[in-house]
Amino acid sequence: MALQNDIESLKDLMGRGQMTAAQANVELVRIQRVRLVTNSLPQDVRRALNQAVKAGTLGHMKKDGHKPECYYHPTFDFLANSARRQHEDNIRNACAKVAGWH
Repeated sequence: MALQNDIESLKDLMGRGQMTAAQANVELVRIQRVRLVTNSLPQDVRRALNQAVKAGTLGHMKKDGHKPECYYHPTFDFLANSARRQHEDNIRNACAKVAGWH
């Protein structure tokens, strides 16, 4: 529910012309603290997030095996590591169930 309120607030700021879509995407990651990229991102969103990484506003971790790519609030890298590890564990468990190892 809180995420929906955050999104509505950002949409309102965009509607009043106080924030661009690129700024809203960066701010959403900062509010959420961690955003795992498990599917492709639109090019404009990826560009905005990468510019924020260069500016030091966001952190970034590349995909590593089953750990997904991740953008995160710079002070919450421990949450990003935890979310990536949990995602990897979920993938491995799903594969094990399909293969009949569980």
